[in-house]
Amino acid sequence: MKFTIYKIAFAILAANVLSSCLKEDIVGIPSIAGVKYYIANAQGKDSLVTQPIKGKAVKIVVDTDADMCSVWPGGTRVIMKKKKSTDGVTFADSIDMFNHPVLVNSDLYTDYGLIGAKGLKTTLSNEGWYCTYTYPQSGSFDLVVLVTNHGYNDGDFKQSVVELGKVQVK
Repeated sequence: MKFTIYKIAFAILAANVLSSCLKEDIVGIPSIAGVKYYIANAQGKDSLVTQPIKGKAVKIVVDTDADMCSVWPGGTRVIMKKKKSTDGVTFADSIDMFNHPVLVNSDLYTDYGLIGAKGLKTTLSNEGWYCTYTYPQSGSFDLVVLVTNHGYNDGDFKQSVVELGKVQVK
């Protein structure tokens, strides 16, 4: 009798543990609700803007349900070393073993995986994931956000690359 009660208690405990683990394994692919840009005004308060301004720090806020977020603003790409050929054309001199240029730094998503390329780390706030960035010149830049859910380098790793289009910088 006592042995049977122990078996039943163990079976109930095992069912509870396994069912709670299964609930954690169901993870959706992250989505992005929107992106907002803020620039500090004269009083130091953040004010919402439609376009970033070159040379001014802009706060990029990503509204997402993701566990982790990385922003690739696309404003900087510096190749380590360049050479000029005899006909005056500039080409990359420092290349890696896969014939890709070695970068000093780059925040352009098309360089993802190359040496020296990385996105901006973000911090979680009430509004969403945010980072601060200063565009070095005016123009049109590709803004890409990489969002991740549940896990890193395992079977439950859910990642989305969202190309948010061109950002016009004044």
